[in-house]
Amino acid sequence: MLIVFSLFAMGQKTFVKRTYYDEEKTQLKEIVTLMKSDSSLHGKYQSLYLNGSLSVAGYYNHNLSDSTWIYYFENGRKKMEGSYSQGKQNGKWTYYYESGELKAKGIYQNNIRHGHWTYYFENGQEKSSGLYFDDMKEGIWNYSYEEGSLKAQAYFNKGVGSYKEFYPNGNIKTKGTNAHGQSEGEWTYFYESGEIEANGVFKNGLREGPWKYFHKNGQISAVGEFQNGEKAGIWKYYFSDGTISSEGQMSKDQKDGYWKLYYQTGEVKGEGTYEQGSGDYIEFYASGKQKARGQIINDKKEGKWTYFSEEGLEDGTADFKNGRGDYIGYYPNGVIKMKGTIEDNKRVGEWSLYNPDGSLAGTYRPIYEEQKPIFRTTEEVRLKEDKNKKDKPEYRYKNKKLRYFEPRINEYNGIIVGTNPAWTLIGRLPLAVEYYIQERLGFEAQLTLLRDPFFTYDRVKINSTKSIGSNIAIRQKFYHDDTNLGMFYFGHQILGGFSQHHAYVYDSISFRPATIERKLEASEKRIAYGLFIGNRWMQRAEDSGFTIDVNIGVAIGRRFFTKDFDPEPQFDAHFSELNQDEIYLPIILTINIGFAGPKRRTVSF
Repeated sequence: MLIVFSLFAMGQKTFVKRTYYDEEKTQLKEIVTLMKSDSSLHGKYQSLYLNGSLSVAGYYNHNLSDSTWIYYFENGRKKMEGSYSQGKQNGKWTYYYESGELKAKGIYQNNIRHGHWTYYFENGQEKSSGLYFDDMKEGIWNYSYEEGSLKAQAYFNKGVGSYKEFYPNGNIKTKGTNAHGQSEGEWTYFYESGEIEANGVFKNGLREGPWKYFHKNGQISAVGEFQNGEKAGIWKYYFSDGTISSEGQMSKDQKDGYWKLYYQTGEVKGEGTYEQGSGDYIEFYASGKQKARGQIINDKKEGKWTYFSEEGLEDGTADFKNGRGDYIGYYPNGVIKMKGTIEDNKRVGEWSLYNPDGSLAGTYRPIYEEQKPIFRTTEEVRLKEDKNKKDKPEYRYKNKKLRYFEPRINEYNGIIVGTNPAWTLIGRLPLAVEYYIQERLGFEAQLTLLRDPFFTYDRVKINSTKSIGSNIAIRQKFYHDDTNLGMFYFGHQILGGFSQHHAYVYDSISFRPATIERKLEASEKRIAYGLFIGNRWMQRAEDSGFTIDVNIGVAIGRRFFTKDFDPEPQFDAHFSELNQDEIYLPIILTINIGFAGPKRRTVSF
């Protein structure tokens, strides 16, 4: 009876008011309960979306939110729900994604987070969790990747904590201080393999002051300063070998002032004067002659660009829009040489190349390997999709050509010679010459001179042996792309060899006096086939320079050992240390130091 009386009494003091979206009052917007005495909010409250679904439902007590409140998405699912007490959030609150999945849950105390909170990904996996004390993170907080592995961990004291983030494989990604949700103080970033990638200072969540960036080999890749999270002042960028690649003035994260770019060999590659990221730019060949010129706007090529040959003749133009342009190149007589698209300083899509007489030479697709453009040939006329492809296996077979045997437009080739005098310590001297085709093939002939002992040219001493001969190996190598660690390759070889073995002994077997010397001889012929893997490092990938070649492998073949003397145990003993097995199993091992001669391009379009 008391409850009924209380509701009846409240009903006598309040009234319900409805508001609408339209003047015709057909689309309800809000239902509120007001006090008759002062029109303050008191009682049930509802708000609706334009489509009629419920947006908010709750209760007011003298203009203050009170009791349970529920908020909804327009699709009818809950958005969040929890309790108010005298206008402030108190107790447990729960938040949801529009899909209905749990987003977060935790405790409020007088409108601030206080207690344990957990946040979730939409797939239901926990995103982060930890304690709040007076709305500041406290103690250990764990952060996870969406698939469940640990992403980061921090230990907070009054909202300030030491933060570490990890790659999915568990290696550290970054570490520093997190203060009230923002990065603060010194931070360090790491590559997934563990090397330092960058370090510097944050202030109020923004990079500030000097920052350094590093290549994986530890060399500096960039250095400069930030102001309020934006690059400012002089910035310098470096190649992985420590040589400078570019330098210039930055302002508000944009190039502003004079900039100069360099080739890895130190020559000037380009220069430009910018104002807020825009300006005129000139590019040069390594020889110092002009290569191209045009305008840069917001770090992208814009408008008409003109390209020049190293002889100083105009050999191409391109019209750019936001970094993408259609290029036309010409022969010296003005005949079109090539057409194609350049985007972000790279040739993309299909390119048409023409002969000097104007006829089409073919269509090609540029492929960038280690930042070097290489044209790969494609069929001039593409086969259309056919429902009966299974009836034409020859076409499918033709498309599966190995990359090693596909010629590339403008690829380099050259001659490499090599040797290693250190091998003479074990009685051999290798002399190698190789015809090299850029990052595809190598055809090598290696002659190995054999002498044991190597530097002794006097007659063999009594009761000792001497061997002389040679091996010749014909090799084919299949190279992979050039990297900072060299070019990995595999290959095979055919080996043939001949050796002559000599020994001088006292003849104590025949009827001659024992002091008479006798020369014993044996000959050895070898042939084998082998497989090997290796790596070649070049000082300059596209020009002459020193090179180191290392490979290892195994071979199998046949040995023919012939004794040119009467078989007697006493004589045989002088050659007992020589391997005379018919099965020949040599180990392939090469460590050569050489020189790569001047390279040239096979085709010049």
